[in-house]
Amino acid sequence: MTFLHHIAELFAANPLAQSVGLIAFAVGISAFIQKNDQRLRTLLTLYCVVIGCHFFLLSAPTAAYAAWLSGLRSFVSTRTRHVAVMAFFLLIVWVLGIPNITQPIQWLTIIGTTLGTWALYREQGIRMRLLMLMGTVCWVTHNFVIGSIGGAMIEGSFLFVNSHTIFRLWQQRAAPLSGES
Repeated sequence: MTFLHHIAELFAANPLAQSVGLIAFAVGISAFIQKNDQRLRTLLTLYCVVIGCHFFLLSAPTAAYAAWLSGLRSFVSTRTRHVAVMAFFLLIVWVLGIPNITQPIQWLTIIGTTLGTWALYREQGIRMRLLMLMGTVCWVTHNFVIGSIGGAMIEGSFLFVNSHTIFRLWQQRAAPLSGES
């Protein structure tokens, strides 16, 4: 069976869920091309709502709840980055997520969400995006294993786009230094 044939079968098995995942793909890409931290947080909020619906439709409730909580977390992080708020979101992720884990792969959603929460509340710029990149590795692995076409595509794209944005930010930061020589 070819890769494209496998993707076509996954799509045919649940076209609504996979379509919602593809919409999330478009929203997510628009988030990670942002060099402005605030716009990134806002678009991540929308992405999390849509991808949560995708996971719910795929009967992956742990991933759906983690995504929706990540959306709420991203929204609140546009308003405050207080450490107590971050701790509240981490506690919710762990209390709601960990008891629902039935397979080892589901731990990756908790780890990825934890890394993203820390990044949004305690970091900025390149450091924020590097932690988010680590969380993305967790999510892309999870999504591939559960058969989420849109989820795997989006997280794989996040790896590329976020890495590229990190590189652009690094170049932008290094440019004034090279001009001083």
